[in-house]
Amino acid sequence: MDNFTNLHLHTLYSIGDSVIKIEDLVNKLVEYGQTACAITDHSSTAGFFDFKKACQQHDIKPIFGNELYMNQSYASPDRAKEHFVCLAMNDEGVRNINRLQNAGVEHFYYKPTVSYESFEDYGYGLFGTSACSQGIIPRLILDDKIDTAWDWADKFMNLFDENFALELQFHPEYHDQYEINKGLLRIHELSGIPLTVSTDAHIIDTTYSPVRKAITAIGYKTKYESGYDTLYSNVVGNTDLILQFAEASDFDLKVARQAIDFTKKIADKCNADLCDTGRKVPEFNKHDELWGLMDEVLGENLDE
Repeated sequence: MDNFTNLHLHTLYSIGDSVIKIEDLVNKLVEYGQTACAITDHSSTAGFFDFKKACQQHDIKPIFGNELYMNQSYASPDRAKEHFVCLAMNDEGVRNINRLQNAGVEHFYYKPTVSYESFEDYGYGLFGTSACSQGIIPRLILDDKIDTAWDWADKFMNLFDENFALELQFHPEYHDQYEINKGLLRIHELSGIPLTVSTDAHIIDTTYSPVRKAITAIGYKTKYESGYDTLYSNVVGNTDLILQFAEASDFDLKVARQAIDFTKKIADKCNADLCDTGRKVPEFNKHDELWGLMDEVLGENLDE
C-alpha cells in the first residue's frame, strides 16, 4: 500500500488543460496500491459522479475537490486569477464547493471567479491548500514578500479552522518552484502550518505529454511546436516518484517524507459523499385516493 495520496489532480473535466481520463486514473491508482485520491478540476465539479462510480468499482475512496480561480474582491475583478485548492471533508463541504462554484459562475470574468471573502460563508467542511505557483502565497514568495505570504497563510488557517496546509511541489525543470518551496518551508518553520505535497497531475505518465501539448496548442491557438511542454513531474504521483522529484530538486528528503505522510492525514479527514448516483423513478401517488374511489364506483356499477 502506498502512503501517498494525490490531492491535487486534474482530469479531462479541466477542459483544454488535462488529458487524464478517469478510468485510466483509477487503473493507475490500483497499480500504485493507493486507496484514496482527489480530483481538483479547474473551477469544475462536473467529474464528481463519474469519479465516484469508477472509484467504487475498485474500493478507492474518492475525494471531491476544486481548484478555484480566486480574486481579491468581486468589486474589482482581475484577469490574472490566483489558484486555490479546496477539498471536501464532509457532505457540507461538497455543498460549499458547489456554492463556491456557483458564485464563480455568477461572477464570471474571463473565468469563473471566486472572492476570498466567500470563504467566510462557505469555508466550513473544506480543507484548503496553497496550490501551485499561481496561488497567492507562492506568488507573494516569488515577489519576495514572505511576511505577506505568511499573513495569508495565517488567514487561511483561521478561515478553515486550521484545516489548511502549504503545498510543496517538486518540478526539477521549473526553477521558480525551488524558490517557492524554500519560502513555504520557511513559513512552515516559523508558524508550524503543516506541509503537504502534490504533483499537480495533468497527465497519467510522460507518454501522454504530446497529447497535452496538442490540446494546449489548440486552446492557445498556436502551432503544435509552440505549445506548452508539460513538466515530466506533472504525472499521477506515488511515494517513489515524489522522493525522486524531491531529490532532483535538491530538497530535504526527510521533510518530503513528512509531507507525503501528511497527504494521508488529509485524506483521512475527507469523507464526503455524493447523493445516490443510481437511476431514480419518481412515485406517482398523488391521486391514489381518487383511483381507489373510482375503482369502488366502477365496481358497484358493474355489479348492477
